[in-house]
Amino acid sequence: MNRKSTKPTSNIRSRIENLYYSPTLAINDQVQNIRDDGLQILHLGFGQSPFPVHPVIQSALQANVDKNLYLPSAGLPELRHIAKNYFSKSLGFDGEGYEAIIGPGSKELLFDIQMVVDGDLLLPVPSWVSYAPQAMLIEDRVIKIPTVIAENYHITAERLENAIQSAIRDGKNPRKLIVNSPNNPTGLILPPAQISEIVQICRTYNILVISDEIYGLVDYKRDHVSIARFYPEGTIVTSGLSKHLSLGGFRLGIILIPKTLMAIYDGVLRVASETWSCVSAPIQFASIQAFKNDSQIEDYIRSCTRIHALVSQYVRDALANIGVDYPDPQGAFYLYPDFEPFRVKLRERGIETSDQLAIDLLMKTHIASLPGTSFGDEPGKLRLRLASCDFDGQTALDFFRDHPSCSPEKFVSACCPNIKLACERLESYFFL
Repeated sequence: MNRKSTKPTSNIRSRIENLYYSPTLAINDQVQNIRDDGLQILHLGFGQSPFPVHPVIQSALQANVDKNLYLPSAGLPELRHIAKNYFSKSLGFDGEGYEAIIGPGSKELLFDIQMVVDGDLLLPVPSWVSYAPQAMLIEDRVIKIPTVIAENYHITAERLENAIQSAIRDGKNPRKLIVNSPNNPTGLILPPAQISEIVQICRTYNILVISDEIYGLVDYKRDHVSIARFYPEGTIVTSGLSKHLSLGGFRLGIILIPKTLMAIYDGVLRVASETWSCVSAPIQFASIQAFKNDSQIEDYIRSCTRIHALVSQYVRDALANIGVDYPDPQGAFYLYPDFEPFRVKLRERGIETSDQLAIDLLMKTHIASLPGTSFGDEPGKLRLRLASCDFDGQTALDFFRDHPSCSPEKFVSACCPNIKLACERLESYFFL
C-alpha cells in the first residue's frame, strides 16, 4: 500500500529515500486506478468530504477569477481578519490574542510550524499519517505516546508527563505536542476536563501545543472546545476549508499563532516567502465568503455534519453487530476499530498484522482501508482506519433535506449504497 523507492539514488538525501508516499494519498491513487479499470472498489481508505461546492462559494470564485496579482505571504488582510474571528469564535477561544497566516492547506502549515519550532515532537498514537514523517523530514525525533481504546484513544496527563520525563532521561528535547481533535483516525473528541489536565503538564514543562482542528466544525454535537481556550499563550491552532466545506482541492489553510509567540509567526512567514510565496489570489478572495456567517453556508455545514454523523453511526453499529465494540463517533468521518476479537480466526488465515489484514480485506472483499501502522501503531495491533465518506454528496444532501430526522439505517439504505455494501462485506469477511 505504501510506495517507496527501491533503487538507491546517490544524489537523493537518505531521509527522502526512507520516506514513504503518504498512505492516504497512496490508497486514493490505488482506488482511482482500480475504478478507472472499470472494477468495483468500496473506498473506506481516504477521508475526503464528498459534498459539492456550495453555490455561494462557486459564485464568489467566478467573480474573482480575474485576481492575478501576488498577495502578501501572510495572506489577504481581509481574509486573515475574518477567518481568524470565524474560527476562534467557532472553536471557542479568544482570537484577539492571535495573528493569522493563510497557507496552501493546513498540511503545509503544520510542516512549517514543525520546521520553525526547535525540539522533538510529542505525538499521541494513533495519529494522522503525516505528522511523524514531517518531523522526520526535519530530523526531529518523534516521542510516541501510546493511547488505548478503553480510554477512547485519548492522551492523558499521566501518559504525557511520563513520556516527557522518559524522553528527557533519554537525552531528547521534547518541546512540542500535536493534538488533533476531533481526531483522525478515531472520530473522537478530547473532553474539556482532560484538556485542562494536559494543559497543566504543558505549562509545567513549557511544551508548545500545535492543535490541528481541521475537523473542528465537523463536530456532531457542536461541543468541541479548542485547547487554545485553556492554554492561549502556548497553543498554535491550524484549520482550513477542506473538511466542513468539502474544499480540499482549494488548498487553503489557516494558522493562528499567539501574539506572545511572534518569533514563530515571523519564522513561518520567512519560510513561506522562500517556498510557496502566497496562496492563489482567486481562491483567497473567494474564500472570504466562507467566513461571512452566510445563513445558507452555515445551514450547509450543519447538514453535511449531520450526514457524516448518520453514516459514521451506521458503520459503528455495523461493527457492533459483528462483535467489535467502538464508542459512538463524535466528529470527523472516521472510525478506528480494533479487530482483536478475531485474532484467532485471522491467524488461521495467516493474518497477524494490520497490514496483512488491510491487504486481505482489499483482495477478498474489494474494501479499501488503511492499516494501523499508517497511524503509528504497532504492526501486531489488528486495527484499521475506516473512512465513512464513500457516497455521493449531492444525493445525500437532497435526501437529507426531505428526511432530516431519519435513522442511520434508513439514511444509508436510501443514499449510501457503497457504505451499506462495505458493511455487509465486512460481516461476511469476519464470519467466513
